[in-house]
Amino acid sequence: MSKTDPAQPAALRSRNKLRVRNEIAAAAMSLAVERGLSHFSADDIAAAAQVGRATFFRYFDSKESAVVVGFYENRLQELVASLGEAPAQLGPVDALIWSFTKLGADFERQSKLVRLLATMLLTSPSLRAKALDYQASYEQAIATAIAGRYENLAADDLRPRWLAASTLAVSTTCVYHWSASEVPLSLPDLVTAALQQLKAGFDTAPAAKPRRRRS
Repeated sequence: MSKTDPAQPAALRSRNKLRVRNEIAAAAMSLAVERGLSHFSADDIAAAAQVGRATFFRYFDSKESAVVVGFYENRLQELVASLGEAPAQLGPVDALIWSFTKLGADFERQSKLVRLLATMLLTSPSLRAKALDYQASYEQAIATAIAGRYENLAADDLRPRWLAASTLAVSTTCVYHWSASEVPLSLPDLVTAALQQLKAGFDTAPAAKPRRRRS
């Protein structure tokens, strides 16, 4: 009679919890895009994810929190995957530019959600704090994804972390500027211009001027 490895049930429970959490976050994002933040509740999210109200609050403390978590985790996975697909000959900054350009090609589909998220973060200190927590995991994941593009990188070389942190800072600034601008702008172009400026250095002339988006 074979003995069951005690680690197996624990691993299965962990995977199930992660699956439920991801399904709740995905449902929250879908509802945010479909209805706008003011027109759905935590109960609606729970129903869409096919879980009970108590289960929802076991994972998230509010509907806003579920939207923020879902967005950040989804974007992180997409960015890390894209960095892995970037041509091998590209250096770390160019790989980031390539990846953001690739993700930007699908931006129109997500623009409503990005604008909604920016508004939420600008008006809620608690959500901004949660977003900063996720940016810490973003930073480490991006640094790990680009580390192999540096030659002879020592274990204590912080350049991948510095670049990851700078990338997050300029992209966040771009999102807030784009969201608040009265002039229609292309956010993908704005982020690309910011990354090109990051590569050129900030004591030089503007690397590129982002174009206005047609209304």
